[in-house]
Amino acid sequence: MQYSLLSRFQGAMAGLSFGSRLRRLPPEKSVFLSKTSPQKVNHDSQTLLNLKQHRLKGCESKKKDEQFTSSDNESLVIQMTRSLIRCQGWERADWNQSWQEWQQNQQNQQSSSSAIESVSDLACTRPKSLGNDCLSLAEVAVATVPIALLFHEQPAQLQQQLLQGIQVWQESPSCQGLEQAVIVFNKAIALALKEELDPPTLIPTLLNHLDPQIDLHQQLQQVQSLVEQRVSLETARELLLKNSRELAIRSQTEEIWVGSPDTIPIALAFYSFVSTPHNPAIALLRSVEMDSLTPIVSTLTGALSGAYNSISSFPLSWRLQLQTTTTSSSPIISSETPAKSRKQSVGEILQKATELFAVWSGVYNTANPFLETDSTLAVAAPNIIRPPQI
Repeated sequence: MQYSLLSRFQGAMAGLSFGSRLRRLPPEKSVFLSKTSPQKVNHDSQTLLNLKQHRLKGCESKKKDEQFTSSDNESLVIQMTRSLIRCQGWERADWNQSWQEWQQNQQNQQSSSSAIESVSDLACTRPKSLGNDCLSLAEVAVATVPIALLFHEQPAQLQQQLLQGIQVWQESPSCQGLEQAVIVFNKAIALALKEELDPPTLIPTLLNHLDPQIDLHQQLQQVQSLVEQRVSLETARELLLKNSRELAIRSQTEEIWVGSPDTIPIALAFYSFVSTPHNPAIALLRSVEMDSLTPIVSTLTGALSGAYNSISSFPLSWRLQLQTTTTSSSPIISSETPAKSRKQSVGEILQKATELFAVWSGVYNTANPFLETDSTLAVAAPNIIRPPQI
């Protein structure tokens, strides 16, 4: 086994967190997308690959007393993961209740004055939804990643749980394109967890599980061709969008059903991953240049790449930003904070990945699967370390 299963669980969850948070600081376009002259490519690429030019949104506090916040997609994944942990598996009523609670929290945040800027930023990058108060197809694929982690070794049960899980976001009648797209994406994650994912043959393998008439099938065929041609990510995006428009026109004239155009982010995520399968940072930095599609494409790419390469493959500077430091009274540690009141803990996304792994492995106490104790505790031998009592 190249990587431990726990590290792959954490890698998938951390990857989608990185993808949803990662933002490029400079306003200039990347060399991967701009038509830069050959003389400038080497210099610009060195600048691009400098991770200091990118930041993880929500992981950097602007004020001393400001708490770290989760991204939109990340908070949804955490919410749905809690349901799986709480019920030791998928349970319809709790799953639906978790979705309703998340919706209510989002509405409360949007109505509060403190969230106006973040909501407006998310609104301009949010893909077209499937319906009122629903997620886009790509967002449903992200929200169901915890199901893929928990049932990755049981293909039949995984498909059944995914079909049941997406019903909360599915309009009536059911959409075959939504079902197959979500199943195919999560099947790729399951293959990565079982170490059965071979990047060169991944897309041909997934095509066997798709209806040839749906949009995603034709898009993945095109992705495979583009990967073999080694075209740029921007070229792949333009060709996929062009092909999607042509399919939409054809479906109207010939009265055939081709699925949803929201499958383009999934196709682009597969392209980003397959073209750079062993370097998650490069895959994310390339996908983060996708303009309005950036958050969801990079989120999908991060989940795929993280499950395949594990959490250890991400840059250390990124992983450190998922660490949160808390005290008994304040979420921020200062130099004046007494050492005995400090407690170091991993970020919530990693904690939920660990607890979900504990559920999968059958651990009874999922809140503390490794039986960790408070690092401030100490045990002393009597009359040796302690001074003698008078």
